[in-house]
Amino acid sequence: MRRGSRAVGVDRDARGPLLPVSPEERVQGTFDCERAVLVVARTVTSTARLLEALRFFRNDFRVKPLFTINDTSPYSSGARTLLEAAGVTDIVPWDQVPELHYALALSASENVDFAKLRGTTVVLPHGIGFNKWVPDPTTGGTRLAGLPRAEALRSGRVRLVLSHPAQERQLRALCSEVAGHTAVTGDPTYDQLLASLPFRERYRRKLGLGGRRLVLLSSTWRSESELGRWRTLPLEMLASLPADEYQVAVAMHPNVWAWYGPGVIRTWFRDALDAGLLLVPPHRGWHAALVAAHLVVADHGSLSLYSAALGKPLLLAAFGDEHVPGTPIEKLGRMADRLDPRADLRAQVERALDSHDPDRFAELTAEVFAHVGESETLLRDLLYREMGLAPPPGEVPLLRPPDIESAPLPVTAFDTVTRFTGPEDLAIWRYPAAARPPADTIHPGPPHPGAVRHLAVDEDDHDLRRPHQAAVFVRRDVATRTEALQWTAEALQTLPGARVAGAATASGCLARIRNGPCVEATADGVDAMLLASAVYACVLDRSVADRILTVHTGRTTTRVRLGVVS
Repeated sequence: MRRGSRAVGVDRDARGPLLPVSPEERVQGTFDCERAVLVVARTVTSTARLLEALRFFRNDFRVKPLFTINDTSPYSSGARTLLEAAGVTDIVPWDQVPELHYALALSASENVDFAKLRGTTVVLPHGIGFNKWVPDPTTGGTRLAGLPRAEALRSGRVRLVLSHPAQERQLRALCSEVAGHTAVTGDPTYDQLLASLPFRERYRRKLGLGGRRLVLLSSTWRSESELGRWRTLPLEMLASLPADEYQVAVAMHPNVWAWYGPGVIRTWFRDALDAGLLLVPPHRGWHAALVAAHLVVADHGSLSLYSAALGKPLLLAAFGDEHVPGTPIEKLGRMADRLDPRADLRAQVERALDSHDPDRFAELTAEVFAHVGESETLLRDLLYREMGLAPPPGEVPLLRPPDIESAPLPVTAFDTVTRFTGPEDLAIWRYPAAARPPADTIHPGPPHPGAVRHLAVDEDDHDLRRPHQAAVFVRRDVATRTEALQWTAEALQTLPGARVAGAATASGCLARIRNGPCVEATADGVDAMLLASAVYACVLDRSVADRILTVHTGRTTTRVRLGVVS
């Protein structure tokens, strides 16, 4: 026997002996694995958590993961795709699981068919705590999410992982069978998020925020969720927040994706996506989005608790009645501020950002997470103890959460508001036109006294009607000076309603004014649509001339040199 392992008794049941690894591994295997771990996937949510847990077996050739899917959930679709995307090519059919040999089964769902599993099953959490009542199709009533059934606990073969001792007291009051079958290890996900906070600017840079603030909308599943109650919130938020100051993202519970499918979801949120919405993928990316977020708008799901614990500004847009009284999430619902759909969204967002106290939820956080900074090691040691192996030497790697593998679409049409605040100072607010219908001439939002409004459209815009409605029409593809002069002339001829046509150049933008001169707007790295709108503001102000403008877009200030082309 190798050093670092101990003898494991051979379990027996009606199906015969249960070995810690298959006999075939001893004969056919290259690495002479000593233990097999059966990873039991069920839904996308639980599968993602299990794939994250594989880090506990990094570099340890003694442990061989096996994979199966107990696809008995309406939300099981996507679990196989997720495993295959992670490089898992051999997935054992569920009906063959009783014949497998393994030392430990690992699940992140309380609803797997434990009767088909042999030996001990460690159940990892796929959220925070036990805070929600969900439908129970077997009884027609409700059950506590996260808690295995009493008969599974009575078998003595299920170990439930908890993040805080208070959860054990809560569960014992509801189900006496849980006694002796829990392990408090803390929450590795919280430790990972907390350790990532010092690198929040890296995540913001990867998202291309460029000084904008990230507003993360987080929705759990079912009708009492944020999007279940307020499905237009993403579009309303995009319509209310200037695009040069804010980026809006949505993280939906994976069950929403599994129930409707990505194609349907993208169809329903098409206008919001065209308006620049960042739709966080269901299986990875929410960690990065949460770390990067300046503000979180959530509901009674786990992300609201994580947000509060991380010291993030938090607003609740919904809070379902399915939460469990007396739990941390119920307390958060009483403590956190609400987002009022009848009030100005931008004003509420800015008030939450400006008045935020990062220690507001510190006391509540202490009731949710134990063993902070130690959970990775505690959970790894639990798994190895159950397998009868000594854990590998050294610390468990605390891995950086993966980056978001998607990016928002470029906004190709802006409802643009301009106002001169001084002789050479121009303020510009741009809102995605896809989030604002053309008839919406007075959209609810902060007033811009003395401002004027116009529609600026990129030639790549998908809506073929908008170019004919645009006052400013722009080509963002960089052109030579000769190409820019020709393109702008043709654009004004093609679109009789356009007042300014602008083409991006290496130094900025060349804008042609209808019945007027051409103007070169010079500024490095500035959106040509913004520069063309600045020229149009000068047209409206009757101040087209050689000049240097200071253009203000939120907290960003840009010096733009305007030169009239004779």
